[in-house]
Amino acid sequence: MLPSNLALQRVGPANWLSALCVTWGIVTLCVGFVRDWRVLSVLRVVLGCVEAGLFPGAIYLLSSWYRKYDYQKRAAGYYLIGQMISSFGNILAYGLTQIAHNPERDGWKWIFIVEGALTIGFGVLAWFVIPDMPYNVEKNKWLSTEEKDVVKQSLLKDRGDFEESKVTWKVIKSILKRPHMWAFAILALAGAAGSYSFLLFLPIIFRKSLGYSMQLSLILTAPPAAFATMYAFGLSWASDKIRLRGYFVLGHCTITIVGLCMIAFPSSGPTRFAGSFLGQAGCSAMLISANAWGMNNIRTDAERNVYSAWVTGISAIGGIYSALVFRQQDSPRYVPGVVAVGAMVLFTLILVALTIIWMRWMNRKADQGKLLIEGSRTFRYII
Repeated sequence: MLPSNLALQRVGPANWLSALCVTWGIVTLCVGFVRDWRVLSVLRVVLGCVEAGLFPGAIYLLSSWYRKYDYQKRAAGYYLIGQMISSFGNILAYGLTQIAHNPERDGWKWIFIVEGALTIGFGVLAWFVIPDMPYNVEKNKWLSTEEKDVVKQSLLKDRGDFEESKVTWKVIKSILKRPHMWAFAILALAGAAGSYSFLLFLPIIFRKSLGYSMQLSLILTAPPAAFATMYAFGLSWASDKIRLRGYFVLGHCTITIVGLCMIAFPSSGPTRFAGSFLGQAGCSAMLISANAWGMNNIRTDAERNVYSAWVTGISAIGGIYSALVFRQQDSPRYVPGVVAVGAMVLFTLILVALTIIWMRWMNRKADQGKLLIEGSRTFRYII
């Protein structure tokens, strides 16, 4: 992830991100024609490498262009579009399997072929619209001279930094030594664990536990995802508007826990379905907030580069966690898995509360002139 971000700096965001997207599409398309498990294994490794670079690169680029309180709603838009497509992907995948003469045997191939071709097309189009980094003034020809100056002055006023800075071991260690950065990473991990759980296991819970057909189970995953998108974007906009981060996160964690409890314990189908709305909304907002809150408490370009890669890597562990706690022997209700995710979110809620207290204490000491935060007399933690 970090090597990918360094490559993005060197060759330019448009070249690198569009190349990753096109490569992703090519590999996905090739999977549709695979007949050997060894070839499939190689393609999956390549696909994982490409996936690892795309998301952190995109959020690094976004964070470079926008001021602190303009950023979260943009990051939310980027993330939530992907979530919506993934949620409706179950329905799309089912439809694509019906193209084959024998859907049960050959239908899966069409999922990879069609979606791979679409990804290649979008990757080519992306090259024409992705901007360069804001400090590469001469390459952003779509902005006038006056507009470029407005961008520069607004970013300088907002964070006191505009120039490119080099990633060094000192920068990496400085990120890893900050306790609040670990709190943000755990927040991302917990949000990702919940998001992966809903994406992967919600259709199974609907089908096996509530007795719905496979087709209806796939369709019913779309409304919670749509609600989660509206909730997370709306609260991200409010967070930017009110200029608060941590207190919103406490609310997201609470909503997630309530939703998970509604899924795990009641026997009523409508109640459990309603819980999926709350749970998915809360954990989606948690993941977005972890990204924005961390970026808001960083000054330099190099630190944003490192943080975007690091927090994305930590959040990926959430997918592994959800796969391990949702065990086949707990089917069809998967109560232990839901409780395990809920316990992680509860731990995160407590950690976020402690982080807020610590950051307020540090800001108070800085106001009294007893310490410098981020090496600056004017920098204060965003709470």
